[in-house]
Amino acid sequence: MQMLLQIFVKLCIIVVCLQHDAKCAPDRDASEENIEAATTNGVRHEKWTRLEMMDSNGLYWLQWWLQDKDIHFKVTVNTRGFIGLGFSRRDGRMSSADMVLLWVDDHSGKANALDGHGSTHHPHAAPLQDDTQNYHVIDGYQNATHTYVHFKRLIETCDPYDMPLSNDTIKVLWSFGSTDPIHGNLEGHGQNRGARSLHLLNPVFRKQRHETHQWDITVNNVTIESSMDTLYWCKIMSLPRLTTKHHIVGYEPLITRTSKTHESLVHHMTLFECSTKSYPGSDSASWDVWVKSSGTVCNSNSLTPRDWDSCSTPVAVWSIGASGQFLPEHVGIPMGGPSGVKYYMLEIHYDNPNALHTVDHSGFRVHYSPKLRANDGGIIISGVSISDTQIIPPGQKLYRNVGICGPSCSNVMFPKDGIKIISSTLHSHRAGRKMSLRHVRDGKELNRIIEDDNYDYKYQQYHQLANETVVLPGDYIITDCAYETVHRKRATFGGYSTKQEMCLSFITYYPKIELAGCYSMTPVREFFEMFGVYQFYSLNMTDVENLFLYNGNLLDYIPNTIYGKTKDRNANLTAEELAMEESLLNKLLISDPVEFHDRTFLSHINQLPWSEPLFTKRVEQAMITGKHMTFCRVSNESMSIPSEIIRYPNFTKFVKPPSRCTYNLFIDTMQLSSAGSTIEAPLTLTLCLLLVTCLKKQFQISWVSLNY
Repeated sequence: MQMLLQIFVKLCIIVVCLQHDAKCAPDRDASEENIEAATTNGVRHEKWTRLEMMDSNGLYWLQWWLQDKDIHFKVTVNTRGFIGLGFSRRDGRMSSADMVLLWVDDHSGKANALDGHGSTHHPHAAPLQDDTQNYHVIDGYQNATHTYVHFKRLIETCDPYDMPLSNDTIKVLWSFGSTDPIHGNLEGHGQNRGARSLHLLNPVFRKQRHETHQWDITVNNVTIESSMDTLYWCKIMSLPRLTTKHHIVGYEPLITRTSKTHESLVHHMTLFECSTKSYPGSDSASWDVWVKSSGTVCNSNSLTPRDWDSCSTPVAVWSIGASGQFLPEHVGIPMGGPSGVKYYMLEIHYDNPNALHTVDHSGFRVHYSPKLRANDGGIIISGVSISDTQIIPPGQKLYRNVGICGPSCSNVMFPKDGIKIISSTLHSHRAGRKMSLRHVRDGKELNRIIEDDNYDYKYQQYHQLANETVVLPGDYIITDCAYETVHRKRATFGGYSTKQEMCLSFITYYPKIELAGCYSMTPVREFFEMFGVYQFYSLNMTDVENLFLYNGNLLDYIPNTIYGKTKDRNANLTAEELAMEESLLNKLLISDPVEFHDRTFLSHINQLPWSEPLFTKRVEQAMITGKHMTFCRVSNESMSIPSEIIRYPNFTKFVKPPSRCTYNLFIDTMQLSSAGSTIEAPLTLTLCLLLVTCLKKQFQISWVSLNY
């Protein structure tokens, strides 16, 4: 019977392949060529070990590493009872988790592992035992206070109850109790449980304590009022006196917690290098005056000194949920010396959705060393330029935006041998669900530099690459973001508030070049014309473009004339609604075409048929594959690269080799089909899968025995 079932499974797979024109076996040449092309001369980090404290009190420690196709775990927990470890994609709930229970028998001293999963019908019950046991104990013991177990599993087990581990963000569940599990009975874990987001398959470099110094860079007494939903605060800092060149080897956040919630209002922080000679007539003495001040609001035409625009090259980046970054031993970010940067700007974004009043002293602790490393490194910001021309419609399960760094920048700025990417932080706001950093060369997409299909807005830890990626002159880097707005009633636009959106990647690389950022946006004229709008009252389209590109003030262009006025009802608006009311899009009155005249552009957007999938998909594809205005921001004041309007590159998309697991092939293909325009394949697959599952249960055949 098992042989007949295997034959039936093969027939189902053939149907899948025919309906999708898919390859049912890994294309060895294509996938390996992609990997080799992207990693030539890049360092490979193969033998690494991670150690994380899972709780806040040091009671549960998790260590792990990769070995061939296995992942090894060591748990050391302050208990003589059971230890729980689980994996979940998003919500961190036990009911949807792949779990393993571990314990050392009090009588025999034998270490045990029980492979199980949470029950969706009884979410608070003990885990259910899997049909196939895929966790294998290697060693274990307990003493008077602690239990230690070393065990392993395949990264991909081909068991439908086991979660395949990948480079995505994964919720790692932990728990422990005071007694061993006996005959299916399990005393509850009580408060001894939790969940942490982690990148399980990525290495992390740790702080080197020898020959390093610390530089604490913080703001001082920044007051966040309860009325402030979003605040960007900037402070100029001067470098400690360093007569010789040093290397920054890492940095950590110094975060102020509020007294009420013990949480922080800091959403992200960036430390920028500043150039003191960027503008004619600038007074270099002003920088010392600014160092002594407490700072001011960022990006304000009236409050922020123009010279601060020269602070554009990042050297440290932190976002919510992250722990900072330490660089591999062959890379350091330069600082100090006779020709080094003397002034830096700390930018902090405060997010205050609960209307708290607090005083903040947050910033960075920078670790630097006089012992220079082999390569100077740097950080580039890439992605979608922050603008209202970035739009995500309401009611969407998944909607994509892309930002392009193209040949107009890479051909000019990248060295002949290219740059080597060692890590990247992917950054979006609350609607972000999937993010990737894509790499295109000669009309062919190479292996994704980073891909996180389970992006966690509250865990924006950098992705350290196990294999450094080489990006050559002429290559494209594409930041690809997907958002979910199912519960939103109005369109979401690009902006600085967490209720607006971003699509950015902070790329750490070497060797250092004079490049601060490489972005793109939908050209302003094309953006409005895409929605059938060609003219506004009292403004030509060139004026509108200047407003968007140079952060202009509408009243500078149309004083004492017609523009959309905000209604006097702001006291009753939410912070999100208020941001939209004050938006430039809500002040532009349409004059052409006549059927839209006297309507603000924002109200026009809100009246579009976003609930129609064909309309929404057409807009999404037009904005992705249409024109993009690219910007190459150079940190050297003696150079300037003009913006350029290009079309989205035409390339062959990278396709992951299919899973070796029959079960995962069914699931992956069903998801692929359901996202497309056909329904025949999902129906066929569903019937196949249902029949196989029924036969499996009837004849007690495991899934693993069906995989070849």
